[in-house]
Amino acid sequence: MLADIVIFGTIWGAIYTILALGFTLIFGVARILNLAYGAMYLVASYLIYTLVTRFGMPAPVAWLLAVAATALAGMLLYRLFIFPLRDTLGRVLIVTAGMAIFLQEVAVLLYSTEPRYVPTLLPGSLEFLGVRITHQQLLTLVVAFALVALLHLFLERTRYGRELRAVAQDAEMASLMGIPVERTYLVAMGLSTALAAAAGALVAPFLTVSPEMGWSPLLVAFTVVVLGGLGSLWGTILAAFIVAYAEMFTAYLISPQLRDAATFAIMIGTLVFRPHGLFGKGIVE
Repeated sequence: MLADIVIFGTIWGAIYTILALGFTLIFGVARILNLAYGAMYLVASYLIYTLVTRFGMPAPVAWLLAVAATALAGMLLYRLFIFPLRDTLGRVLIVTAGMAIFLQEVAVLLYSTEPRYVPTLLPGSLEFLGVRITHQQLLTLVVAFALVALLHLFLERTRYGRELRAVAQDAEMASLMGIPVERTYLVAMGLSTALAAAAGALVAPFLTVSPEMGWSPLLVAFTVVVLGGLGSLWGTILAAFIVAYAEMFTAYLISPQLRDAATFAIMIGTLVFRPHGLFGKGIVE
């Protein structure tokens, strides 16, 4: 049982890292709490299901198209609905929550509430320490860490990455230095939703795809960011694995139905006892 907790906690910790980095990116740069973030995970999963099962598209191509299309959808969401309201936090929360519910209901209308299954990219499995791990789960682990490394390189080594970091530190000063702030917000939104979509693409083959699947990733992303604190890559990674292992311990030792309850408990405990998170600046003041 301990081996199961460690192995699957590591896999989910990698997925939660991607989710949290996307969520903290748009909040840290544009100060937007995007409650439609989990819906982007949902959209990507259903896009992959549709492209693979209904159009017969090869899975790798479907993944890439789904992530790209979801990123564009996120940028469109920002431009049409968030941009006119972004100076008022309450309105942004309402409109993004409304968009999340809207997308969920669209999924119900198009696909019904019946769970859907996405074919795996890498069939087969192996056994490690008595635990059976699918090749798809191993691929998920590798791709997740690769995405984290690529995001780090993007932020540190590219002009757009430096602009994102400058705007996150001081948008007004960045604007005075000639950095196009609104374009930077749009880039941040695209990257954020692309990461949510990538997480959905990675887990869709070993989870069922259903209309309500977008809310759990939102809870996890918010909890990890609260726990890790804004502005700390390593804090986010550590917090993601803390949440993942806590969920695995709860699922294996108590009940799988209480997995989300463990995440709620971590979020509430952090907000009460350490609102600034483990590292960096907290998501709430």
